Amino acid sequence: MDRIKIHNFGPIKDIDIELSKLMVFIGPQGVGKSTFAKLLTILSDVYWWANVCSNQNPMSEFKKMGIVNYFTSDTIIEYHRKYCDVNVTYRHGNFDITIDGRTKDKAYDFCRQLIDISTSDNLVSLGYDLNDPQIDKSINANRDFLRANLRCACYIPAERNLAGAISSSLASIVLSKIPLPNTLMEYLSMFERAKNHFPSYEASFLGVEYDNSNGLNCISVLGDNEKHLSLEECSSGIQSALPMLMITDFACEKKSFDTYVIEEPEQNLFPTNQREVLNKLISIANSNEYSYMVITTHSPYLLSALNVSLLADKLFKDVGSTDEVDSIVAPQFRIDSNTVSVFSLGGDTYCKSIKDSTTGLVSVNYLDVVSDAIGSDFNKLYQLYLKTLHK
Repeated sequence: MDRIKIHNFGPIKDIDIELSKLMVFIGPQGVGKSTFAKLLTILSDVYWWANVCSNQNPMSEFKKMGIVNYFTSDTIIEYHRKYCDVNVTYRHGNFDITIDGRTKDKAYDFCRQLIDISTSDNLVSLGYDLNDPQIDKSINANRDFLRANLRCACYIPAERNLAGAISSSLASIVLSKIPLPNTLMEYLSMFERAKNHFPSYEASFLGVEYDNSNGLNCISVLGDNEKHLSLEECSSGIQSALPMLMITDFACEKKSFDTYVIEEPEQNLFPTNQREVLNKLISIANSNEYSYMVITTHSPYLLSALNVSLLADKLFKDVGSTDEVDSIVAPQFRIDSNTVSVFSLGGDTYCKSIKDSTTGLVSVNYLDVVSDAIGSDFNKLYQLYLKTLHK
């Protein structure tokens, strides 16, 4: 059973959950959604495992993620994954790890083997000859991509919108040594690989297609063969969603990761497009039998869209496939409630499941509370408005 437990780490008070195929975390700003996403990404990092085994600055990744100051005197972290039978614990200021039955002092060589295998496999997938005498230069040229692929988790950061503004000038930014977050550099590197992998990539619900035919490397507007844009000329929603979808599809095809950690997939998107993005992510989760997908969000629209996919699957299991159900939600966008966890972070009960145990859906009461908070103020104002009309 894969599990993670976190006690008193930055804004996180207490989380103790079993990992499931799709996990969604919702809550206001500052309650620890991003902290959880970053911590899970670090804990599933093979390179970091090697650092812990060899006591070579295990805090470096926490510093890169901006969460190194979140440790307290009573912080507890426990993490278990069936992959390589990894057990990580943090207590009393120290990390300990066992991997595949090997204790901390004997697991380093095992980690190095995993790192070498991952590096070789990814270089081959990029078309490099491992016997090339210039292979070290190839490794250096692909450092960010290879580093990202040493994780079991593909991390899609919330600050990815910057990718649209700087992707066309990435080379000059690197040469100028302008400091950018490591997570963003890795994201940009994976986006470059995804662009090279896909001659074209259509996002019909966004009305655009990435077009690399004949080396165009541009965004084409669907239905207008003459209109070509750079990513930075597109809307903020396209800048946020298109690279994210290309990267996740690319990583899925290459089977590079067993976990996808995606912050705020709804960024800058209209509610109907939020549903389309969620559908795409569900289809990716469904296509990887042993993978996990973690989503952090502020959007109740996303939870309502998730309920549509959950209910469609429930109907399918209860009555069988029908043309009517399929016409509303295609089979690849349905998801089994037993494989989904939804948590609200913050409040008196810090990490609270908001799935209805009877229906298997996101609790209608929770969604009503979110909308009622706004609706209540509107109703009060509307009553005042009616009084002014009466006068």
